Amino acid sequence: MATHEAKPKIMACDFEVRGKVPKEAFELFAVAQAKVLGIRGYITRVSEDLYKGQLQGEGKVIEAFKKVIASAAEYVAAVKEFIIKNMKVIEEYTYKAFEVRA
Repeated sequence: MATHEAKPKIMACDFEVRGKVPKEAFELFAVAQAKVLGIRGYITRVSEDLYKGQLQGEGKVIEAFKKVIASAAEYVAAVKEFIIKNMKVIEEYTYKAFEVRA
């Protein structure tokens, strides 16, 4: 008999990355990592040393994204903080992919 596993909950959160990271390279890296992990949402550069955005995905995947960004060798010295805020469960995705917003 097939067992029905509970579908993993979709989480949504806002995030901030602080630090002097190289703009284009960091944005491409964030998008590539989000794609690998299956995360949806966006990232936008607010100022020279601040990015903000939203993430949508399973909780463990969001945590994995945070770890990857915070520990990436090429950015580890530049990223001062990665803050996740307003984590909540959502019924369905509101983004089709992960993108960079101007």
